[in-house]
Formats: sequence, structure tokens, C-alpha cells
Amino acid sequence: MEVKSVKERHSELAMHSVKFAKEEQRRRKGQEILFKWPDIEKQLGEHKHIYVVDARLGSNNHTHRLWYDVIPPHTEEGQEWRTLGHRHTVEAIIYFLKGHGHSIIDGVRYDWGPGDLLSVPMFSWHRHINDGDEPVLRIASTTGPLSLALGQAVYEDERYPEFWVYAQEGEEARKTLIPGGGSAESARVGNNRSAELYAEQVAFAMHEEQLRRKSKVLVKQKDLVFEPTAMGQLAYVVDPRIGFHSKALGVVMAEIPPGKRSGAHRHLYDEIDLIVGGAGRVIVEDKSFDFETLDVLSIPVFQWHQYFNTGSEPLRILAVNTRLAMDNLGLSLTHQGEKADYV
Repeated sequence: MEVKSVKERHSELAMHSVKFAKEEQRRRKGQEILFKWPDIEKQLGEHKHIYVVDARLGSNNHTHRLWYDVIPPHTEEGQEWRTLGHRHTVEAIIYFLKGHGHSIIDGVRYDWGPGDLLSVPMFSWHRHINDGDEPVLRIASTTGPLSLALGQAVYEDERYPEFWVYAQEGEEARKTLIPGGGSAESARVGNNRSAELYAEQVAFAMHEEQLRRKSKVLVKQKDLVFEPTAMGQLAYVVDPRIGFHSKALGVVMAEIPPGKRSGAHRHLYDEIDLIVGGAGRVIVEDKSFDFETLDVLSIPVFQWHQYFNTGSEPLRILAVNTRLAMDNLGLSLTHQGEKADYV
């Protein structure tokens, strides 16, 4: 076995960073984009929880994932949950396609039905219950890949207390959205600028938790407002500018009339689309994909894309993206090309 010199080994490490962006472009071009509903539905017949877009399955999404799952009639999602449910240090979006039920999020009940959406506050205990006579069909998207990459992914489930990290610290720790959040007073020493800055650092988690508890959680389909933009008719669904305390995951809904097309753009963030209604075509760089209701699209980072309604009814697309994560890192970039032809 060849043993490389220190110089060779560390020169390779330096070149890894230099070559990464070019190699990432190649990976994006080979990324799987279209996931057909009939294939997903077949898998749901064998298991109620199916990952669709996930880096562990070969997807080139580095910041979030998406899955479909089914909750049987009059059943709780985790059938052994009784009080807490589960929680995680990732942001989560849940969109309900069929069925009716409710969720308990940190002790507050939220009733939902088809077309409604939940933005689950980070690290809040939550449970989801099907109250109806038909199965609940839903999709969920989380920032699991991002948290895993940062080494900060904590999943605590009522069924598996042996894997808890924070909840074992007592009843109070079970109630907090952020483990161990403290006040500024607990760290205040002296009366100088450095002491003030450090006290603010200690108090950050408690302040963050207060903001999360005030955040909007439930979006009702009937409350969506579509307005004209360069990309076409859009409704912002989850965004900190409209009352959500989201730091990574955002959601928009697009509506395109029959025979019309959206604008074209590209952006430096991951995007996963759910076709909520209608049928159409998407062009991604030099490739074209035909899609129908309940299909899923995984849009590669920084590739031009544009949507066309080829059906006879309005096309609705739910786009879950990690623009907010890129905003907070100072890396967000969106390029607008051709504008929509119906606004």
C-alpha cells in the first residue's frame, strides 16, 4: 500500500476545497429530479412512511428532505405515543393532502384538514392524530440533513427514552423548546460591555424560545392569498416576514392558469416541489419533465427552471425551500429570467 507524504496528503486536502464547486455542478446535473406518485403510492402500500427526497437515498439535497406518510383512521401517528410524542432540533413543515385530524404541539391543539399546513416550532413536543374515518395522507419536509451535517441533530421520541439527550434532565427540560435556556441575569457580572455581550449570549436561547412560542404554526388553505409576481401568482405560506419564526425552511405556493407559464429563475438554495393540483411540465436547464398531481420535484441548486401548465385546470405547486438558511448565512442569491406570461 502506497504511503503518501505529508505534503501530498495535505495538498490533496487543499485541492478538495478548490475542486468541490466544479464537482458539485456535475452532481447537480446528474441529480434525480422527478418522483412519480404511482411509484410512491405503491411503496406506501408496503410501508406507511416513505422517504422520497433524501441524501441517504442518493439525492443531492444537502439541507432538507421530504417524505410521504399515511396515518390510518382513528389512529395516532406514533401508535405507542401517549403524552409527549416526539421532538427534534430540526425545522419541520407538514402539508395535509387527505383526511382530517389534529396535532398537539407543546400542549396546544391545532385542527387540520386537506390543504392545511403546519410549521412545527423547533424542539417542540408534538403529536398528530387522525380523527376521521379515512386515512390521512400528508407530506413532511425537515432540515434533518442540515442539522446532521452541523452535528446538532437531536431526535427525542416518547417511545425511545434510552436515546434522549435533554429530556432526562427533569420535567422542566421536557417543557422547553431549547434545552437549558437561561436568563441574562444568571450570567451577569460587573458593568462593562464584555459582560453585557456575554450575558446576551447566555440569554439567547431563552429569548429564542419566547419568539418561537409566539410564532404562527397553522396555515389554513382558505387563508392563502395569491398575488402577482415576476414568477406568476404566488402565496407566501411560511416566512418570518409574515409571522413565522423560521430560520431555515420557507414555503410558497404557486398557481398557474391553464395554458400559461411561470417565470424562470435559479437560486442558491435547495427546493422540493409537491404538485398539489393539475398537470404540467418543468424545464430544468436543458431537460424537460412532465408531471401530474402528487408528483414531487427536486430542483437542483442554481439551475434555471420554469413551469408550464399543460392541463385544463389550474396548476398548484407547493415549494418547500431552504432560502432562509442561506439568507442567515449571507449566501442567498436568486437570478430572475423570463417573467410569467399571465401577470
